Amino acid sequence: MASHGNRSASRLRTRLPARLITLNGELRVVLQDLSRSGAGLSKSALPRSGSAVLQWFGYEAFGTIRWSVAGQCGIEFDELIPEAWVLATRSYDARERLPDDDEMIRRGAREWVSGAVRV
Repeated sequence: MASHGNRSASRLRTRLPARLITLNGELRVVLQDLSRSGAGLSKSALPRSGSAVLQWFGYEAFGTIRWSVAGQCGIEFDELIPEAWVLATRSYDARERLPDDDEMIRRGAREWVSGAVRV
């Protein structure tokens, strides 16, 4: 994968479930993008900095949270992950992609109206 802008590797844009493990605990997050050198994550409350482990679909990478703002953060991996992991994640993206926020709201509203979910 080629270099883009200031990044050393191109990023795969995605929307997949993942887990972020820090010294303070474990969070379910959304993997927004992935490259060999790092990843972008989203969740309402994310750590601002520190060491972390990112896990997704059987893969695991250690790294450091480099930035965190408004429900998003970026993790830089300690070592480049194999390009095969990024390519494999692309195939998961086609099958396991989380719905966008608007679709999640619509789906929740449909379930509530049908009586499948009670408040």
